[in-house]
Amino acid sequence: MKPGAGKRRSVKGDRPRRRPRVAGRPRSTSDDDVAEDFAAPTIHDDVAVPLIGKLSHFKVRALAFTVLWLAFFVACQMGTDQQRQESVKLANTGIHVKGTVQKVEGYTEPDSVKITLTYPAGSEPRTIAMPVSAKHGYKIGDKVSLAYASGDPKKVVVFEGRVVFNNPFELLTPLSFSAFLGIPICLYAAWLWRSRYRSALKTGLREATATVRPGWLFPKIDVYLEHDYKLLQTRRSLRIAPRFTGLEKVPVFIGGEETDMIVIFPRGRFFKDRLHTVPAKEIEPDTD
Repeated sequence: MKPGAGKRRSVKGDRPRRRPRVAGRPRSTSDDDVAEDFAAPTIHDDVAVPLIGKLSHFKVRALAFTVLWLAFFVACQMGTDQQRQESVKLANTGIHVKGTVQKVEGYTEPDSVKITLTYPAGSEPRTIAMPVSAKHGYKIGDKVSLAYASGDPKKVVVFEGRVVFNNPFELLTPLSFSAFLGIPICLYAAWLWRSRYRSALKTGLREATATVRPGWLFPKIDVYLEHDYKLLQTRRSLRIAPRFTGLEKVPVFIGGEETDMIVIFPRGRFFKDRLHTVPAKEIEPDTD
């Protein structure tokens, strides 16, 4: 159901109006009291409850991503261990020789230099360029000890007594670190969606109109209720609101309170016929 189609109609007549029940909130005796003149419009339970229930889906999705990141982290660790074992095995069986530094030049990293050296391998010398630490102070003509893989003279496996790991090992290390960071981030996202779900259940949903102010990172949202105004700011999430920038007073549903609020827009990021939920928090109104 699109925003703007769920408002309850007030009962006409001489009898006093009753306070409309907020969707998702247990009924209390105060719901039968006479409503104030500024009672906010609410959304029927049959509309609000399914919309609020989708917030728990976002929590489950964040937990699923946590499991994926965990599996990816374990896979990276296993790959790293395998590469390390293979490099050590090659180092133990490598052929040790002496090489000569032919060239020293700068490298992309400030504390490293790239040296070009030659070393005997079989019937002809081999030339290789590799980055090393600048603190060693290599100069042209310096002798260095190294070992190359037996059966592959172009592959240096030991340099100055240290094992040279394969390139995939260097790639798996940052990937493993990324997975390590992704696990707590997804857990935190799941906790936030759970908090928003409980907050929306407490307050229910209300109809309003909203205008997203220009801006890409955490844009502000002007929310206009029937007799109230709120200024919200989007929260850090993949479900952001800048795609609605420029739309003036779009019909929306809002729910939750304080830092655990949601704004349900009439269209999504890729599909114009789907509702799109954006996390937000209430902030103090400004004069912008």
